[in-house]
Amino acid sequence: MTPLRKISRDQVAALKNWRVWWHLGMADVRNRFAKSFVGPTWILLNLALWVGGMGIIYGTLFQQPLDTYLPFLTIGFVCWGFLSQTITDGGNAFVFAEGYIKQFTYPKQIYVLRVIVNASVPFMIGVLIFLAVVLAMGQPIGPGMLWVLPGLVLVLLVSYLHALIMAYASARFRDLPHGMTALLQVLMFVTPIFFTVETLAKRGLDFVYKYNPLYYLIDVVRHPLTKLEPAPTEVYVVTILYMLVAALVAMFVAIRLDRRIVYIL
Repeated sequence: MTPLRKISRDQVAALKNWRVWWHLGMADVRNRFAKSFVGPTWILLNLALWVGGMGIIYGTLFQQPLDTYLPFLTIGFVCWGFLSQTITDGGNAFVFAEGYIKQFTYPKQIYVLRVIVNASVPFMIGVLIFLAVVLAMGQPIGPGMLWVLPGLVLVLLVSYLHALIMAYASARFRDLPHGMTALLQVLMFVTPIFFTVETLAKRGLDFVYKYNPLYYLIDVVRHPLTKLEPAPTEVYVVTILYMLVAALVAMFVAIRLDRRIVYIL
């Protein structure tokens, strides 16, 4: 059996074993807040404090009306949290599952899907907070928000590919998750999360978002939720092209390292 055929077969098998990765992912969420008094409510509190504080500071600094800026900032930060968590946690997907991988014959992709489940819980809580902020700011909520669904599908697929690449590469290069964490901290401040693209364009800094694929991954979700309409065509085009490139990279890395993972770990 060729490596590509084996990986494809394992991917299908991993999806069929959804109960395994769902249980593992939810167990990770519970363990994160084990013996905590408020439990997952910390996700809500952290996001509310962060958005409240940063929203007032940056909204005033960039002279943005808070009724539109706070929803923009909230959903941007929620999307960034999901993307960055799947990348950093994906780097430890195989390393933390070493015992499972060496003892069981489950497809390795199960441990990557586990990362997606773990990151999806804070994301869903964040979306609820966004809706609460929208209502509190008196902004409209309507059927146009449903345009977020194709964007969510694209972001989920890209995030899975990110996590898959990181899982294989980090098993071989253990410093990679640390390096990506540092890089993401820098990228957070050069991605339009705290400031709008209009603000950048006015200052001649439009290249900051035009050549940043993370902007498109965020805006494919953010635009429908804040504007109640589909994201611009170029956002979908760039996101799909980026997903195809990520799929090729993931395929290459998996083919090179899949058979060696047990020995590398």
